Amino acid sequence: MIYAVIGAGILLVVILVAMGLRQIPQAQSAIVQRLGRYHKTLHPGLNLIVPFLDTVVNVSNVNRPDSELAARRVDMKEQVLDVPKQEVITKDNVLIEVDTVVFYQVTEPHKAFYEIARPVDAIFQICKTTVRSVFGEMDLDTALASRELVNARLRSVLDEVTDKWGIKVLRVEIQDILPPEDLVNVMKLQMKAERERRVVVTAAEGEKQAKILEAEGQKAAQVLRATAEKEAMILRAGGERQRRLLEAEGEAAAIRQVQEATARGLEAVRSVLESDHGTSAVLTLQTLKTQETVARELASGPSSKFYLPTNLAGLYGAIDSVKEMLKAQD
Repeated sequence: MIYAVIGAGILLVVILVAMGLRQIPQAQSAIVQRLGRYHKTLHPGLNLIVPFLDTVVNVSNVNRPDSELAARRVDMKEQVLDVPKQEVITKDNVLIEVDTVVFYQVTEPHKAFYEIARPVDAIFQICKTTVRSVFGEMDLDTALASRELVNARLRSVLDEVTDKWGIKVLRVEIQDILPPEDLVNVMKLQMKAERERRVVVTAAEGEKQAKILEAEGQKAAQVLRATAEKEAMILRAGGERQRRLLEAEGEAAAIRQVQEATARGLEAVRSVLESDHGTSAVLTLQTLKTQETVARELASGPSSKFYLPTNLAGLYGAIDSVKEMLKAQD
């Protein structure tokens, strides 16, 4: 009898343990209530609850309506919420359509279950109102050119709101911004005009650069020519100077040779004079010098003809008379 009771007790414990075992798949979780109050969250793996006291709650309202999970499992994977296009008025009163995508993830299942009734719908609505608010503070040009800034602002606002719901907003992406059709046409014309302006400016800049390069090339050529002319002048001056030095040296050599010849002649005269007492020779020399001087003066004068005495005997006779007179004085 005792063994039967022990066996029954063991069987009861095994049944209770089996009833309390809960296996949770990866990337899922479950919420457990004990006597109607939140008790704990079951994480992936094998978990144990107390039968009849603990109850796994139905959390279908936390998941998206199209989720294929069991009603008592919370999807912990990153979720994508596509917010349909909505009309938004910008700061400069332009009506545009904005298409948004939100990436979020449940991080604390019990908060997502207890703090908000339908968290997916709440994220959808808060995203729509936040998009209107953010774009309402921007003009059209800023909204079109600052998508990264808009994405960051939307993510910051949504994450701050959903933090108390146990939901993390990971990214917010603006898929498309559609201005009105007439404004699109105006923007196309403006873009075309801007591109044409850039072409003209680029061409003008290229022409300006070409002229600058041409002017610099001409300047460099002039500098090179001036440098070449300067060097040529220096070389010519050096050559002229060398030529003049050589001419001067030649003239000096010629003068030196003439002086040496004159000195040798005078030395010869002096020798003759010493041998013949010098009287006849001196007179003859002076007479020849006088004739030479007279001939030069006549040649440099206006008359092209002049006559010299032909009777040189009388001249030599006069010389002999002078010679005799000098001897008498001696």
